[in-house]
Amino acid sequence: MPEVVVVIASAGRPELLGLLLADLLQQTRPPSAVVVAVPGPEHLPADLPGNVLVVHGSGAAAQRNAGIDAALAPADGRGPADLIFFFDDDAVLRSDYLESAVAFLVGHPDVVGVTGRVLLDGSGASAPEVPRDAALAALAASAADPPQGSWHPVDELYGCNFGYRTGPEPSLRFDARLPLYSWLEDLDFAGRLLRHGQLAKAHDAVAVHLGVASGGRVAHHRLGYSQVMNPAYLRRKGTIGWLRLGYEVAPRLLGNSLRSVRHPERRWRRRRLVGNLRAVADLARWRFTPERILDLTPN
Repeated sequence: MPEVVVVIASAGRPELLGLLLADLLQQTRPPSAVVVAVPGPEHLPADLPGNVLVVHGSGAAAQRNAGIDAALAPADGRGPADLIFFFDDDAVLRSDYLESAVAFLVGHPDVVGVTGRVLLDGSGASAPEVPRDAALAALAASAADPPQGSWHPVDELYGCNFGYRTGPEPSLRFDARLPLYSWLEDLDFAGRLLRHGQLAKAHDAVAVHLGVASGGRVAHHRLGYSQVMNPAYLRRKGTIGWLRLGYEVAPRLLGNSLRSVRHPERRWRRRRLVGNLRAVADLARWRFTPERILDLTPN
């Protein structure tokens, strides 16, 4: 049986993290270990299950990389992870998620990464946050359906829930040049993983993404910069195409521009627009510098 490790990057949301850890204990195919990556101990829930290893980092990419390192070089006598799964701390998993996803990867050796079917998602621009009770009800209702066994190939892995094989490229890590919010780090990771085999969406691995607002203050200026710079940087790397670049950048530039005038969100939309335009100015000088957000004023 493959060694399965779950990695969770979290910050400022100890209650959500605690709920996800409790849910993982109820999985029909529990992981060998869970690695929680947080900026510091104050981000942890009061009670941690016994198989949880805590590592530290700041920013989604750095935290996930710390989790990968711990999964591949365990200090508790386990072997290195064969499969690593990543979940956002506001993901709610059906109890057979890991069993279904692991079985799918075992049965499809040409697939190197898998993401599940998300029943409800509160993370969209116009989608409201999903209450946990609604998430649990939707998952319970879906459990009554017989297994579909269906899947289809994809070219990305949804960051709130996905897993991958470590064998094809053990050195694969999230791009350290995408700091703090690490905007689109999952898209870049999937693009590099895709070079080693297929990516798939398995319909029997079911989850809900609550879409809970960030646990910390959003630095809109910095985030606006990442919204434009990071997709351009990934296009230059070759991990996304031109159409995806336009899909990521155009709606945000347009939305921030329109909503910066006579709109309830105009104050923070203006700050994001300033960040957008700073990135456009850097790109006009042929500067692909996603790490520059560390030098920008966090407003």
